[in-house]
Amino acid sequence: MNLVAVPGDGPVVTTVDVLESTDSVLVDAPERRLFDLQNPEEGFWIGTGKWRLRLFADWAKLEGAPFSLDTQPAHISHRWQRHDETPQVLTEDVTRRAGGRQTYAEFSLDSSHVDLLPIPEEGKDVPLDLAVEHSLRFGEHSAVCSWHAGLPIRLRDPRPLLKSFQRLSAVGIDFGSSATVAALYQKGYRSLLRLGGSIADAVKSAENPTYLLIEDHERLWSEMERVASSDGFRFPNLLRVLRGSHAARDAMTDSPNAVLGELKSLPERVMMLDQSPQLRDRERRKDFLLDEARVRMLVRAYAYLLSRAINRPGQDVYLRYWLTHPAKFDDKARRLLEEEIRHGILLGIPEGISAEDVTVEMSANEPEAFAAEVCPELAAYPELEPIIEKFGEMRFAVFDFGGGTLDIACGRFRPATEAEAEEFGGRTVIETLQVSGDDHLGGDYLTHELVWLTHQHEKHLPEMEAKEVPMMRPQTVPPNNLANKPHLYKRSLAARQNRFRFERELGLEEVKFGPTNPPKQVAGLMAARLDGTEVPLESLGQDVSSLHASLDAHLMARIRDGVKLMKSMLAIAPWGGEGTWKEQGVTILLAGNSSRSAFVEKALAEELGMSDLHVWRPGSDKPFQQVVLYETPQRTERGVTIVGVTPKSAVALGALKIANHEVHLVRRAQGFRYFVGDLRGFPPKFTALVQMGTAVSDPSVFGPHYVDFGKWDTKTPLRVSQEFVPGKMTSSDPRVSLVPTGLPPGLVGRLFVCVSGTDELTLALQRDGDEPVVATCNLAKSMR
Repeated sequence: MNLVAVPGDGPVVTTVDVLESTDSVLVDAPERRLFDLQNPEEGFWIGTGKWRLRLFADWAKLEGAPFSLDTQPAHISHRWQRHDETPQVLTEDVTRRAGGRQTYAEFSLDSSHVDLLPIPEEGKDVPLDLAVEHSLRFGEHSAVCSWHAGLPIRLRDPRPLLKSFQRLSAVGIDFGSSATVAALYQKGYRSLLRLGGSIADAVKSAENPTYLLIEDHERLWSEMERVASSDGFRFPNLLRVLRGSHAARDAMTDSPNAVLGELKSLPERVMMLDQSPQLRDRERRKDFLLDEARVRMLVRAYAYLLSRAINRPGQDVYLRYWLTHPAKFDDKARRLLEEEIRHGILLGIPEGISAEDVTVEMSANEPEAFAAEVCPELAAYPELEPIIEKFGEMRFAVFDFGGGTLDIACGRFRPATEAEAEEFGGRTVIETLQVSGDDHLGGDYLTHELVWLTHQHEKHLPEMEAKEVPMMRPQTVPPNNLANKPHLYKRSLAARQNRFRFERELGLEEVKFGPTNPPKQVAGLMAARLDGTEVPLESLGQDVSSLHASLDAHLMARIRDGVKLMKSMLAIAPWGGEGTWKEQGVTILLAGNSSRSAFVEKALAEELGMSDLHVWRPGSDKPFQQVVLYETPQRTERGVTIVGVTPKSAVALGALKIANHEVHLVRRAQGFRYFVGDLRGFPPKFTALVQMGTAVSDPSVFGPHYVDFGKWDTKTPLRVSQEFVPGKMTSSDPRVSLVPTGLPPGLVGRLFVCVSGTDELTLALQRDGDEPVVATCNLAKSMR
């Protein structure tokens, strides 16, 4: 052995830290430090899959030292090391080693590994026992510098705490088209979940974008299939496979074709309309489309990320989840979302907890949940005192203008009857009288339509066509095969990229919030072409006043359609009295972030005949005119944060109240959601023979509930509308849709129509001497 004399101290490791960064990668959540990982009341639950650990070691200042140290590790060993191919508790990614002022290494800790068992009820410390070696030189001499760190990590078993988890509150979730909000009780106070980081204020950042960034689609399908086919394993390893929430939406600027939003509408777009977006993953740059199986995996993956954030490592595990759904939503799509959100939430529950202990329900629609949150608070304001004194209840109509749907519910907030209080224990009731909506009228649809109209505007379209600039067609716009260049509107990556680029660069999202927000002028905006090149656009840098006027007119027309639907519902809802909606004490509640638009206030004023309308807000000095946008700021009282309520977060908070039985939900038998009829008179006008609000009846029994449509040829379609103005609606009125009867063609007889569901008709064609020909017509599906 040769000993080398060295004047001065040798290498010194000053600090060693381990950061757990799994959710930091997945959703930009804060990393947990070694203190959290060693905390007896935190650490990790056993059976929660693989966790990414990052090792940092700081060295004392090395400048001027009589030796040379390579701070990048040459070799690392640990307590759990194996020399065969079997899975290990701890695995190092040797490609991630780094040096410099710090030594850096990455590990994967498998908390589901059998070698970690058994775990006592109080938990146990599991040391990593890292031994790290570095190359060290003294002039011409070489040596090895090694150091050791025990780094115990706390592991706990959740099963002994199952009863305490069962006593926790439910979690209310509004799975939205644009954003998802989750509400729960923590330490006795209501809290809103933040899925990852955000630079937005505390209230806004709780609106977690319903977005996914696909890094590697093949690994994503493979990993989700592996976990689905395994027996009891959960927690798929999605590191560097996808990202979610704010982290995904922020990537829209650089990688729009790898980012997928509007997950809520994917079942309809892909499975029913065959309108899968064309996508390209970010890491491998490979193109892919979606089918039903992949849609299910994506919804499940987002719900899994949400569950990870709700059920934080080593802390409370929530077992009851209450989801909301749009008032008007396809049953197949609703079932798919409920199934996959349940599966995804279960993937984020420790493996030791049985699936039977976890309940996930999608039982309340969004406007009902909104009313459950807002009505109890709003009823206490002095502005409503005269109405409540007169009627003994608060009558409401929720106008929920969200990102993907317009949902409307008429109902009343009232004291529970003695029978209801005895049965359910609650003292107050939200009673729904009538619900309807439009599942293609929401803020995201409007923004896409504005992008489309910009591309198609007479001032810009010639340049778009001359330069071969494609554009993604909105779902609400039918295809036009007679377009000058129809290939520009077919499914393509370039068309999708242009959609989001136009929206961002021209500020079209802001345009829909008021006439004072014109589109931006952008000279030389770069647009993608089908051949993969880009081309500058000049017309968008010129005067945009005519474009602004056309966009404003379109927004007013679309929003006015929604207000007209609500107006029809206000007229047919069984309020129990006489007079107009105002005279019967109804308060219109504006919900959803899109309801903040000045166009909504203007459309309400015009359609409801209230020229001086000012939407009232809590604390407002405006007169109370029975139209309310309820919003309260976050505040701190006695050191406790009281969550703010927004038109968006109120839905999740209301779902939380319903799930915890703070408010009981009662639904009166719902009436029909459409006007159905035919052209009658001269000149012919649309006449509603079946009225909106007609009670649902038994179609198996022929009787007066069958409406006589007269002599009918089965090739003649029904005419359907959600608005009816007697004597004003001609055959070309855009509010009237033509719906095939579904009866065999070529038959003539007398047609009788029965309302057999809120969206369903049963048709019976009677012919002399023959049995009636019967068919069922689902209007919700037929009018998509």
